[in-house]
Amino acid sequence: MKRIFFFLLISFYASAVGAQTPAPSGDSLKIYTGKYKFPEGSAVAEVRITITNGALYADSDIGSSELKHSSGDVFELLAYDGTATFKRSTEGKVNGVRIEVGDILLEGPKAEDTISALNELKASNCLAWR
Repeated sequence: MKRIFFFLLISFYASAVGAQTPAPSGDSLKIYTGKYKFPEGSAVAEVRITITNGALYADSDIGSSELKHSSGDVFELLAYDGTATFKRSTEGKVNGVRIEVGDILLEGPKAEDTISALNELKASNCLAWR
């Protein structure tokens, strides 16, 4: 009985480990790139996510860091011992980021999405440009 339980436990662990999502690379990293804006009064006004030599980087006025994939849409900020968690819309599009470094928390939308949202409001006559 113990052998069966042990075998089932090992099988479950192996299937769970094997089902993990591989780290994004190359073109799949492009979905994260762009400029993300943070609320007024934040430690930084914005962060730019770029790809350099096949790796994702976060750049701001106070520094930059390589982002190492952790799981799903979560990345480690290697230079600051923090995390960047990308947010998605209901359609699955990356539309924001939450950055945690020590006791600092930054959360904001992707700048392109802010412009897109304003254009959608204008198109639906809910917003008039002056």
